[in-house]
Amino acid sequence: MFLAVVLAASAATSKPTATPAPRAQLKTIVNIRSTPFCNSIAQHFNAAVVPMLANDRDLDQVDTQLTNFTDVFHHADYQIRYSDTRVALIKYVSEISKSLPQIQTEINQLREGERLTTDKAEAAQLHQVAEKLQLAYNKQHQLTIDLGGVIQAMMDYHPPNDLDTFQEEMNEQQMPAEMRSVKSWLRFDGQRDVLGQAENAAADQAIDLVTNHCTSQK
Repeated sequence: MFLAVVLAASAATSKPTATPAPRAQLKTIVNIRSTPFCNSIAQHFNAAVVPMLANDRDLDQVDTQLTNFTDVFHHADYQIRYSDTRVALIKYVSEISKSLPQIQTEINQLREGERLTTDKAEAAQLHQVAEKLQLAYNKQHQLTIDLGGVIQAMMDYHPPNDLDTFQEEMNEQQMPAEMRSVKSWLRFDGQRDVLGQAENAAADQAIDLVTNHCTSQK
């Protein structure tokens, strides 16, 4: 019942530290170059990725709520379950939404790092890192908009007091499989796959960039 409304409305444990035994001085194998270009990468890449990963953890919680929501109207206490799911979704989606402007600012500033080098290869690699981060950001932003539509539909819909949960389950069985789940309708898993791939690609390219242009091997 609710899904039809949505579619219409929204089209490591720490251990004691032992006293270390005396050891020979370690040989330095990597020196980090402190340049405006390299410093900019470290600052703005990390400042974008840390809240982005925090958003991924919130999306894990959203995943759980959307999965649970599929089963809400199969229980006698469906009104309580419906309300609890709505409150949880509002909490997690609001946290993600609040972080997005700062993430975009950091990506923009990371992109500005291209102006800090005269090496075309460095600039091109940094451009690719920023592009992958932008793709990841875009997916988080899109998911936030989509989930906002679900929340608004949930705010507008009020479960009846006398819902026949058995009949509701029977009606659901008549619906196409892709309409029985809000997650499926949102293509939630597919969007998160694209998000994760973009994040991993950005990290891999950033490591390559820093290794090749911001460190000197010894």
